[in-house]
Amino acid sequence: MKILQTSRSIVLFLVILVFSPNLVSAKDEWIQVRSKNFNLVGNASERDIRKVATKLEQFRETFRQLFKVNLDSAISTNVVVFKSEGAYKPFKPKRADGKTDNLVAGYFQPGEDVNYITLSTEGESADTYSTIFHEYVHFIVNSNFGKSEVPAWFNEGLAEYYSTFAIENDQNAKLGLPQSNHLTLLQQNRLIPLETLFKISNYALHQNGEHSRSIFYAESWALIHYLIQGGKTAGLGKFLEFSMKDVPAEKAFQDAFQISYAEMQKDLEKYVQKNTYQYVNVTFKNKLVFDGEMQTTPLSEADTDAYLGDLLYHTNRADDAEMYLQKTVALNPDLSMGNTTFGMIKMRQKKYEDAKHYFEKAISVDQKNHLAFYNYAFLLSREDRDEFGYVSAFPPEKTAKMRQLLKQAIAIKPSYTESYELLAFINLVNGEQLDESIAYLRKALQYQPGNQRYALRVAEIYGRQNKFAEAAAIADRIAKTTDDAQVKARAENLTQQLQQQQEILARNAASRKEYDAAVAEAAKNGAQPVLTRRRLPGKTLSPEEIAKASEIATMRSLNQSIRKPADGEKQVIGRIQKIECRGKTIVYTIKTETETFILGSKDFEHLTLMTFVPDSAATQVGCGANIADINAVLTYQPQTASKTENRGELVALDFVPKNFRFIDSSELQNDSQEIAASDDEVDSAAPNQNLEATRREAMLLAINKALRQPQPGEKRQLGLIEKSECSGKKMFFYLKTPAQTFKLFVASPQSMQIRAFTPEVEQLQFGCNLKEVAVPVIFTYLPGSDTKFNGELIALEFAPKSFVLD
Repeated sequence: MKILQTSRSIVLFLVILVFSPNLVSAKDEWIQVRSKNFNLVGNASERDIRKVATKLEQFRETFRQLFKVNLDSAISTNVVVFKSEGAYKPFKPKRADGKTDNLVAGYFQPGEDVNYITLSTEGESADTYSTIFHEYVHFIVNSNFGKSEVPAWFNEGLAEYYSTFAIENDQNAKLGLPQSNHLTLLQQNRLIPLETLFKISNYALHQNGEHSRSIFYAESWALIHYLIQGGKTAGLGKFLEFSMKDVPAEKAFQDAFQISYAEMQKDLEKYVQKNTYQYVNVTFKNKLVFDGEMQTTPLSEADTDAYLGDLLYHTNRADDAEMYLQKTVALNPDLSMGNTTFGMIKMRQKKYEDAKHYFEKAISVDQKNHLAFYNYAFLLSREDRDEFGYVSAFPPEKTAKMRQLLKQAIAIKPSYTESYELLAFINLVNGEQLDESIAYLRKALQYQPGNQRYALRVAEIYGRQNKFAEAAAIADRIAKTTDDAQVKARAENLTQQLQQQQEILARNAASRKEYDAAVAEAAKNGAQPVLTRRRLPGKTLSPEEIAKASEIATMRSLNQSIRKPADGEKQVIGRIQKIECRGKTIVYTIKTETETFILGSKDFEHLTLMTFVPDSAATQVGCGANIADINAVLTYQPQTASKTENRGELVALDFVPKNFRFIDSSELQNDSQEIAASDDEVDSAAPNQNLEATRREAMLLAINKALRQPQPGEKRQLGLIEKSECSGKKMFFYLKTPAQTFKLFVASPQSMQIRAFTPEVEQLQFGCNLKEVAVPVIFTYLPGSDTKFNGELIALEFAPKSFVLD
């Protein structure tokens, strides 16, 4: 099931689970084995853990040598090796009905900060590793190219092909071993036409039914198998290269393989009907031996519980992880990893003060813990969000704190890309350091090519800079290719916003052109220009009133356009008499109508410059620049208790006409009484509270429009979840409205739609024993005739507390 959230956060996958964990027995002896590319912990024997490490390293090296791709990753991988099925069972993934999936022999859990692989050495078989190898290939491909940048059939087919990897004598690798389940399925069903197969995106793939997806996976595996066995491996690389360059699928295929869809279709159909299948046997020149590079150390009970708690946290089981972390910090209060994960759990529970305590503790005991620095900054960035998950600005003091934490995280581990993204987000919210933010995101994309969240943030910043073409190109591509519903919604919304902004600018430009023409015409005739505004009924304006209205309109427009001071900042109108570079400090001598004083800055790069005077457009601001004759609005951050002549730091410089002045609200009020805005004009000088009310109203309206529309026979209500429970093979939700309580059953948890338009349910742990959730939810259901319950639950959509269902 998926839950879609409209705030900054990513799309959340909710796992239906029931879990009563038994803490690790004190008698268990846990060890840590570090290989070249993996960190393994477990209560299996050292010999067995080393065998697991060797197999993973051999798979990774085989893929590296054969696929010729960079496998260095910013994200590390932890491997938890259990000694038995009994020890493994509490940590296995859960099925949709909340029960443990006992058929799982091993799994791979990707993450933004760390990946986890888990397995048991008891009864180890090929099935133990097939899912791990499959998902590890996805991790490699997605990290290098981006999941949505690679055709879905290629990604899934390649992962399936490598999932049967086997090796003998540390030197003879077998790839592409036949998969009877795929072959049986393909022999009993018609193949999907290649033209259709290649058009199926990752997003569309997961909207299809189980049977259709199974055929897709099987045919994708067969096609990759056929191409590799047929000696067309070079063509695979070319096809991928062409696809990444937006070459149309059919042309990319034909250019890469020198064969048409129709010809390939016939060849593939013959291939899947064969009774015998070959596989690739690769013999390496040197044995793939890694044991000598491994280091083994014992794990304390606190360390063990920290790893197990961190594993549960990363599989969306934060509540279950909590007791492990409680035990960890009780046994060793100075364990940085334990404090970091415990802080992350408290953050999910919205216990922010507790989270701060654990993050600060983690940092104090380990100045090299980049995750503690990052998560502390992430926590601070979430405190100012409203019920929609929206934040309008960060206070200067908090902004400085977050930037400091994130830059420390980057200094510790430059490859951890989330730090760059969060820095860019903070700057975007505050409208500051936008060029620097682009540089941060480009750095992140060097580590994670194809990461669409990062690319979309670049587009959002371009939009803020009025670089509409660049922003639209990125947003449009992401909207068409992403499989992430949250990213798709953001990209589509950005595309719409960009169009609206360009339309507004075009109208403003047309109005300005009309106004300038009127001024020029009036000047010829020695008269005042006539404003294109409708007068209030019964009132005739004199030339003096028109002139005053014109002047106020111009001043109002300029006042609205210049940079707004942030909390603690001050603004003055004046001129820069001189600019001096004194060592690492830049000194500005400022002269106003009443005084002369000094401001400073560290550099010119972070100084925001805007001009509203055409003649100053080409003005250069630098050491020794002569700009003493240009009027400016100077925004600065005052020094506190400074003993120097420097009054503060210059933040922004807006060049304005010589007659510019600040206008107060009374002038705006008088102006609005004399001249009314035209019907299609927005008065952006409305008080902030009105703007806030307008924004909230628009967001609530947008939520109503975005809600899933009931299908024929379905109904929907606004209420609260009272509880959930499982009885027999069914799962039930009790949903309370002012009129009644509904008992609804869930026919298929996988297909039930769950979305959130508020951060209040972020990472909510759904299960058969869910307690009351005090967040409004729009529930859609299909009424039934059974008197024991009210019908089938189709969708849950969480909304802000002020939401009213239309």
